[in-house]
Amino acid sequence: MVCGSNSYGQLGIGINKYSGSINVDQHEPQLHTSGLVELTAMQHILWSGETPAKVQCGMDHTVILTSSGRVFGMGWGSDGQLGTGPGSTSSHDRPVQVFGLDDVPIVDISSSTDFTLALSKDGRLFYWGNSEYGQCMTGEKIDQVLAPIEMPFNNGKIIGIAAGGSHTLVLSSNGRVYVCGYGAIGLGAGAISFLRPTLVQGVSDIVYIAASTDRCIALDDQRRVYSWGLGNCAGRLGNGSISENMHTPVRLDIDPALVQSDLIALGNDIALLASGSDSCSAGTV
Repeated sequence: MVCGSNSYGQLGIGINKYSGSINVDQHEPQLHTSGLVELTAMQHILWSGETPAKVQCGMDHTVILTSSGRVFGMGWGSDGQLGTGPGSTSSHDRPVQVFGLDDVPIVDISSSTDFTLALSKDGRLFYWGNSEYGQCMTGEKIDQVLAPIEMPFNNGKIIGIAAGGSHTLVLSSNGRVYVCGYGAIGLGAGAISFLRPTLVQGVSDIVYIAASTDRCIALDDQRRVYSWGLGNCAGRLGNGSISENMHTPVRLDIDPALVQSDLIALGNDIALLASGSDSCSAGTV
């Protein structure tokens, strides 16, 4: 089921703002929908027994991972957000399969503004979309990555990935976090741009990471929460300040008993942290 803005076809229901005056069941094309709409196009794509396993929403595109390890995209594709192959910058208002991963089963995906990370079953990391800040970890800035490229990573087995707005986070099996790209990325006030994976100091034994447009969260094995990035008047970093930026990780004053990794959600201006108890108490940072 899908809902929300569909200007570029990111809901995958076969219409977008370029559809003109096409009537769909006697109605104008749905560019926004406040109610849930069934994504029927997936029924014609999924194999027998295959189901959607994970969905990630970018700024104007959507990425879907299936239980068979296949990846599909829909929506805006001008920077390669859909990963449909060399020379392809078209947008699609129905799901299309990502190019070049037919023989590479994917087990996890992360997508943010205009790029996507994909982790394969054998531990390789792939990237497609915009990399104008060098967040693809190849040592260079690339405006358009139109087909998945393998990202070099030599710091242990990858167990977690998180796509930010202009940065990439990678969690290694040794509990360390590595970052690449641009912004308040956890490396200090004077260290705002890196083109290769760089170790984030001050956090260890990490078991979960998350990233949003310009901030990050990490959770360690004692369920302690760390935050860093750009702040604003909403106090979204959770450190008690409504304006201060945090250029290195800071532990937040949250009771570890209230935190569970699979109940953490990070948006642009809010984070939700919930416990796994029956009461399911929640907090915002």
